[in-house]
Amino acid sequence: MEQITIGQAEKLTSPNPFALLTVQTPEGHTNVMAISWWSYASNHPATVVACLSSRGYSGQCIQSSGAFGLSVPGPQLKDAALRAGTCSGRNMDKAAELGIPLEACGGCSQKMVSGSRLWISCKLKDTLAVGDHILYVGEVESLLADPSVEGLYAWEGYGRLDTVRRNDC
Repeated sequence: MEQITIGQAEKLTSPNPFALLTVQTPEGHTNVMAISWWSYASNHPATVVACLSSRGYSGQCIQSSGAFGLSVPGPQLKDAALRAGTCSGRNMDKAAELGIPLEACGGCSQKMVSGSRLWISCKLKDTLAVGDHILYVGEVESLLADPSVEGLYAWEGYGRLDTVRRNDC
């Protein structure tokens, strides 16, 4: 065994479930960000967590709106979803400029990404500062799925996005 960095550890534990986080901005638009630092946290009540940089625009929007969504996009959005992780929504409408289709979801507080395997809509329940990130705890308000869509995973950290096939594991 040898000493490694946290970034190297992240690459060694790939693939990670990938999602596009959506949140309503103070101006009423939908911001989209790439995220693989999310997880299920509780079954009763259904709860997920998302860990975002403490400096990021999406976290500010979550705190002001009190809600966020996670969409697990399909392979047709692979390139746009990867690019969503390389820019900030503070100065651009990522969904429009990157061609990420959004749609209203009954029972959801924000728009979700069309063509996804899974939609998880959450009401913000709590936050926890963790180093240079903030952990957002979301109580699930709606879960919708299309199992016919293959979900994307983050490989090699955020080196690439792809589906998981049996021969990948």
